[in-house]
Amino acid sequence: MKGIVLSFPGLDKSKKPNRIGMSELRYYIKRYGVRAAFVFALLTGLACGAVYAVNSDIEMLKSLDFLFTTNLEARMSNGFLNTFCACFASDFIFLLTVFLLGFAPWGIPFAFAAALFKGFGTGITAGYLCVFGALSGAGFYLLILLPGTFLFCAALVMFSNHAFYFSKRLFLLLAGKYTLAQSLRSCVVSYCSRFLSALTATFFAAVLDTVLWTFFAGAFNF
Repeated sequence: MKGIVLSFPGLDKSKKPNRIGMSELRYYIKRYGVRAAFVFALLTGLACGAVYAVNSDIEMLKSLDFLFTTNLEARMSNGFLNTFCACFASDFIFLLTVFLLGFAPWGIPFAFAAALFKGFGTGITAGYLCVFGALSGAGFYLLILLPGTFLFCAALVMFSNHAFYFSKRLFLLLAGKYTLAQSLRSCVVSYCSRFLSALTATFFAAVLDTVLWTFFAGAFNF
C-alpha cells in the first residue's frame, strides 16, 4: 500500500529562517531607538524609586506627595474635583517640563532626566504601597493607580520622542549643520499640536485616576 504524503508550502525545512540583517536593525533603532531609550529611563527610575521607598520612612515619602502619590489618607478624604486636580497637576508638571525642554537646544539630556524622575516617582508609589500596604497595597496600585499611570507614561514617552527631535533640530540649526525643509513656524505649530494631543491624553489619565479613586479606593484597607 502506498502512503500518501501531504506537502505544505510553509513547512519546507530546507529553507533557513529569515534573520534580521544590519540594515533592518539600523532601521528599527533609527525609528524606535529614542522611544526605547525613554522607556528604559522610566523603568530605571521605577526600579530606583522602589528601592528608595523600601529604605525610607513614611514621613519622608509623604513630603513628596505633590509630585507622587504617597499620602493616601489625604487623597482619599478629598472630593472628586480635588482628587482630579491632584492627579492632573502632578502629571502636567512633567509634561510641561518636557515641552519646554523641547524648545531648548540643550534640552535632550534633561528630557531623559525628567522621564527618569517620573519613573522614580512611580517606583516610590509602587514600593510605598507594597511595603506599607502589603497585599492590599499591591492590589490598590494595580487596580486603582496603574491604569492612569500607564496611560500617562505612554503619552509622556510618545511626546518625549517628539521633544527629542525638536530639540535636536534646534541644536543642529544653531550649529549650522541643518537647514529647515519647512518654515520654523510650521515646525513650532506641529510641535505644539503634538503637545496638545499629549495634554489631552494626560487629561483622560487624570479622569481615569479620579474615577477609580472615587468609586473603588474605599474598598481597600491599609
